[in-house]
Amino acid sequence: MAASGGRLPPIALTTNCPSCGVGLVPETLRDQCYVCDCGHHFRMHGDAWIALLADAGSWHERWADIRPHDLLEWKVPKAYQETIDQARAEGLNEAVRVGTATLAGHPIWLAVFDFRFVGGSLSIVAGERLTRSLEQAAAARTPYVLLAASGGARMQEGILALMQMAKINAAVGRLHQAATPYFSILTDPTYGGVPASLALLADVNIAEPGAAIGFTGPRVIRQSTYADLPSGFQSAEFQLRCGQVDMVVARTELRARLAHLIELYLRPLRGRR
Repeated sequence: MAASGGRLPPIALTTNCPSCGVGLVPETLRDQCYVCDCGHHFRMHGDAWIALLADAGSWHERWADIRPHDLLEWKVPKAYQETIDQARAEGLNEAVRVGTATLAGHPIWLAVFDFRFVGGSLSIVAGERLTRSLEQAAAARTPYVLLAASGGARMQEGILALMQMAKINAAVGRLHQAATPYFSILTDPTYGGVPASLALLADVNIAEPGAAIGFTGPRVIRQSTYADLPSGFQSAEFQLRCGQVDMVVARTELRARLAHLIELYLRPLRGRR
């Protein structure tokens, strides 16, 4: 398909579109990168994003053998080890996958969050994978592409998860110091420490239409500030008006837009090599 690097895998869908109510035909929606005719963007899992962004056959995953463990013996409301084991049984080993690929022939490092694994939460393993990939991208001056979908830091790993924010942020700084192009795609939802430490710090921050982006949910903010919040203040479109993101791009156009941006950023770098 023209909009992607390869055939997208199936994803779980509702019977009807939650925005327009039209009955969904899975195969038709799959050919449209899981975007309804009304413009509603369905959430995609990590495998689908890799298929969309990476050229067919080019994805090479790194550090998949680094796995999470229940270091704090977390039990409430559910044993963390049980959560990990259940996710592994479903074929998931962490909330973040990283690796190398090509996009329209351009070599890239690609990091993809998967919301199915504990809400795409930032963990020790996720932080390590992200940091290693950022550092290697900086060393080779290879463009870095991030796909974010997260609820924030993983509470089951306590302060050890929060510490990843500083580690990742330092690696992002090294990426910028190396003048390495960095592109971030914020999808629905991207909350908490992920936008703060990583997803809103790219050279170009791209959001999907209608994506929820912010630090915490509107209910928590309202309870904390007792303030009336603007309508849609955490939407991608509101963030664009306020300068938090640089552009809002439909998923069907995302691959072509990224390829163009990578080419633009690489031109001056080629002249200095």
